[in-house]
Amino acid sequence: MGDQPTSDKDRTPEEAAAEPADARPDETVVIPAVKKPADDTVIIRLPGSPAKTGTATKKKTVGDDTVIIRLPSPPKSAAAKPKAANALTTVRKQAGDDTVVIRLPQAAKKSAGRAVAVAVEKISRDETVVIRLPAEPEPGKTRPAGLGWAPWVLALSSFGVVLVALAYAGGRHETAWAMTAYWIGQVIVFSPVVFRLLSRLAGVAESFVLVMGLAANQYMLKWMYSPDQFRFPDELQHWLATTLITESGDLFRQNNALPPAVHFPGLAEMGAGLSLLTGLPVTAAGIIVAGVAHLIFVGWLFAAVLRASHSPAMAGVACVTYATAMHYLFFNSMFLYATAALPYFMLTVWAHRRWRTGGGPKFLALVVTGIVMTTVSHHVTAFALFATLLLLSLTELALERPRPWATLIPPAVALAVVAGWIGFVARDVISYLEAPVQRLAAALNQMFGGAAGGEAGTADAVPLLQLAVQGLGLLGLLVLFLAVARDMILRRDRDTWRWAALVGGAAFFAGNGARFLGSGGPEIAGRLSTFTYVPISIIAAIAIVHAVQIVPARDENGRRWLSVPPPGVAVTTGRRLSRQVYVGTTLITLLMIGARTGGWPPVSALLPGPYMPASYERSVDAFGVAAAHWQEANLPRTARVGGDITAVALSSTYGRIDPVREVGELFYANAWTPAETEIVRQLAIDYLVVDHRLGDRVPADNAYFQSDPMAGRITEPLSDEQLGKFDDLEPVSRLYDNGTVRIYRLGRP
Repeated sequence: MGDQPTSDKDRTPEEAAAEPADARPDETVVIPAVKKPADDTVIIRLPGSPAKTGTATKKKTVGDDTVIIRLPSPPKSAAAKPKAANALTTVRKQAGDDTVVIRLPQAAKKSAGRAVAVAVEKISRDETVVIRLPAEPEPGKTRPAGLGWAPWVLALSSFGVVLVALAYAGGRHETAWAMTAYWIGQVIVFSPVVFRLLSRLAGVAESFVLVMGLAANQYMLKWMYSPDQFRFPDELQHWLATTLITESGDLFRQNNALPPAVHFPGLAEMGAGLSLLTGLPVTAAGIIVAGVAHLIFVGWLFAAVLRASHSPAMAGVACVTYATAMHYLFFNSMFLYATAALPYFMLTVWAHRRWRTGGGPKFLALVVTGIVMTTVSHHVTAFALFATLLLLSLTELALERPRPWATLIPPAVALAVVAGWIGFVARDVISYLEAPVQRLAAALNQMFGGAAGGEAGTADAVPLLQLAVQGLGLLGLLVLFLAVARDMILRRDRDTWRWAALVGGAAFFAGNGARFLGSGGPEIAGRLSTFTYVPISIIAAIAIVHAVQIVPARDENGRRWLSVPPPGVAVTTGRRLSRQVYVGTTLITLLMIGARTGGWPPVSALLPGPYMPASYERSVDAFGVAAAHWQEANLPRTARVGGDITAVALSSTYGRIDPVREVGELFYANAWTPAETEIVRQLAIDYLVVDHRLGDRVPADNAYFQSDPMAGRITEPLSDEQLGKFDDLEPVSRLYDNGTVRIYRLGRP
């Protein structure tokens, strides 16, 4: 997915995107080509040789290992222009020798699917360059897919998984070495795969295996954090939705923990189906469904970029760059309905690409199917899919002549399906999304200098080291983005998909500024980047794989930033390629570290360990789970129960009780007054869950409760007086006490 002044019908993306040579004084040498009769060998001699036919040129810049080989243009004719797949696509130098592999256009009479490759071999005794065409493969024989170094690279990556597993065990016992082992393991899991992909030596099969192996290893990191049960509140909510289906066999069962999930049953139906077919517990079935969905999404992402770029290196680097998204490791691979929708999202994008490149109506039908499946699986992903299809259509309409109006069919279908589903079936999703939209608006208001109040304005500042790591990674992405944008503009690039990726990359930077808005910023930015990180990953892959010039050389007029990059295909070898591999690996690894520090789980809970108040996974333990199971066995389903973030999550899922989240004022009061009684009456609270460990330390996210009235202003834990006042109230009865968690019945009038 490179950059070229002609349309994508004239050149392949790799030919277009390859890095131009350094624009120093021109040293282009015309190399005549001689073809021996009755032989496939073509000899190209440097000037001074007797033969002077042909027009191929070879340009090498002194002091640089980059070589540009320009092929002669075919004569103009009335015939249709050749497809992009028939143009010069890749130039690659093998490690350890002087062989450069070039893929040439296929002849018109050749059989479909036969890649024509040539080897350029430098003869040490003279200045002759020999190009030999490959022999025709024997009928009926196929060359097995080569995995190259993938098994060894993934074995090394798996050693990193072991280190992270040891770090998790150390975190549960609060050992001093656990955090060091965690970071070493994360780097070992990730960086070897990136290094191999950037070497340009991996073919399609090896690149795909590397990408999928990395995704599997990283999913193992997520699973090992909590292998025995779901602990994140959203996963618990979907565990309940799946359990309800397994118990009744019916869809659309009421779910008090997450009401909108009733009308997006894709994930719960998958989990329930697997559980009923295999007899596995819902938790085990959910872990498998989430893992498979995560791997399918990565596979479709690889396929979509490969289809658009015809480059396994491009597809692989785009996938590992996307793996540095803040929520990729945990949130995007949890047992959530977004995880189930993402594979359909990426399938639709891939099918759209096939349809727009002549794949026929069957791929349009696949696009429509993907739209429907995405819509019934997750609301936000459906919105993002509509926006993506609309962006692809608008860029195509803006750049293609004559205008292909048929490209508007997919976004029109997406708009109709999403609007119809929400308007007639999932009406409650509008009110459900109102609060997140308001938080996002407040965050953007603060980011652009507006007055912010409440939580957005009082949240704790992001630690300096965490801010520095994230800032360096974002700065690196911005530099690559600007370099590709400059290259495309000056080449007058007309490729619609590259422009769509560029616009999507700009949207990433616009939304990603929210990560610096305090404790809630990373969550907002992370959820947005689930979708906007796809185009910025593609742009980063273009810049890194094709080594787009960050600081261009001056042209003959002395211009630097306005100098037009020369056309051609760059062969990057030797020291220059080594520098690109090391610098690219360092940058992508830095992005991964920034994602781990700014994504999920938060820095304070990177390792599993003892209970922490209002810390999501770190707050779920045996005491809270036991109290929730007691509620499920002893309280009526219609009861309304209030508590802190963790207590409400457990009561509404394991306890199957109607949750009340706005109870912060009842806990912060030092004494029970008529004001608290009025709150109980207005919210119709029947029971209250009180965890006395809320008095041990302040919450990591600076909020004990959802809609916490003291969010961002908590300076000390809840006092014994605040937590103990419920024992002294006459209308209040203590019904349950396991030594840590107590459940009170409130005497509502």
